[in-house]
Amino acid sequence: MWKKRRIKKDFDTAVAEGNDAKIEQLVKENPWLQDYVDENGDDTDLNVKRICAAIGIMEDELNAPATLDDVVSSLAQDFKVNMSQAQVEGICLDLENKGYIKAQDAGYVLTVEGGRVCDNYLNKQASEMLGSIPSE
Repeated sequence: MWKKRRIKKDFDTAVAEGNDAKIEQLVKENPWLQDYVDENGDDTDLNVKRICAAIGIMEDELNAPATLDDVVSSLAQDFKVNMSQAQVEGICLDLENKGYIKAQDAGYVLTVEGGRVCDNYLNKQASEMLGSIPSE
């Protein structure tokens, strides 16, 4: 338990300092940190999660890489989030640099790490929706 607290503290320090290399190293060495990140994310992280989810949804529906138009459309339809193509493109470039997605055939596909973010976000959304449905 002590070790996890120390790792979380190191991770929080790396995030505060903007030390991406240290963040990536800690997440690679401690995969459970992804759950910690998912639970403690901010609005920027929420957009990252939504875009990963939109790419994953469109990738599954199309059985092909998701274009920026596909992602913008999925965000609007599936998540009721309106973002411009320029906003989505900026976040996608950041996601590509961080290894969550990769450009392929004029679109984007999720990496393993991006797939994990997508699945965690969609599972959390589904459980929240199911929890709000009244039982008969």
